[in-house]
Amino acid sequence: MRYNIKGVCKIFHEEEGWGWGWISIEGEDDVWVHFSSIQMDGFKSLTKSDVVSFDLEENLNLKEQSRRAINVKKLVKFK
Repeated sequence: MRYNIKGVCKIFHEEEGWGWGWISIEGEDDVWVHFSSIQMDGFKSLTKSDVVSFDLEENLNLKEQSRRAINVKKLVKFK
């Protein structure tokens, strides 16, 4: 497991109250994310281009979701 990685939401699908998507990491393969791994109050969702931090869990026995983001937190952008 790797900790405190930064990435950008590439795509997030919201379907019937739950969602899943992909986070891009510079120089690496995309990482799968499930809404249950997002750390926030209320409806858990990401929007394309959201900057996030997360822990990376790897399970090479899985095909599509072998690299999964957990403990996902949106990072606040300051102007």
